[in-house]
Amino acid sequence: MTEPPADILRRLRPIPTTVGPPTTVPRDVVGVAPDGRAVRIDVVGATAPVLLLFLSADCIGCRDLWADLSELHSGIGRDARLVVVTKAPPAEDPAAIAALAAGDKGHPRAPVVMSESAFTDYHAAAPFLALATSAGVLVESVAWGVDETVRTARAALTGPSTDG
Repeated sequence: MTEPPADILRRLRPIPTTVGPPTTVPRDVVGVAPDGRAVRIDVVGATAPVLLLFLSADCIGCRDLWADLSELHSGIGRDARLVVVTKAPPAEDPAAIAALAAGDKGHPRAPVVMSESAFTDYHAAAPFLALATSAGVLVESVAWGVDETVRTARAALTGPSTDG
C-alpha cells in the first residue's frame, strides 16, 4: 500500500441506506438537555430547516463530528439550525455528552437533546443526520465526517444538481 490509510478513508463515501427520496415524516424532537432540563426542538413548526445530527459519546465514527461541531455549524451557516441528538440516560451519560458538546468557554456549541423517541422517529443510529423542514425530510444519511456531512446538508438545502 502506497497511500496512508487516512487518505484512503477521506475518499470513502457512505453507502445510501435507502433508495429514493426520504419517506420519514418530520417530527419535533422532545427530550432533555444534559443538565436535565426539558427540551423541545420545533421541526414541524420551524421556519427554517433543522439539521439533526444523531451522535453518541461511545461512537468512534462520531469523534470528529463532536470535535468539529463549530466547523460543522459554520459550514451550514444560517441556512439551517444545527441540533445534536443523543439517546437519553441511562443509554448516554449526560456529563459525557455535556463535555463533548462544550466549546472553549464551556457553553454548548450546538443545542443538545437527549431523546430516545427522536432516534425512533428518524430511524437513526449514530452517526446519522436528518435535514428536516416543516414540509418534509430533505435528506437522511450516515453522518460521515464533517466535510461529507456539510456537503450532504448543503446539497439538500440547494436542491438537486443539474450537472450532467
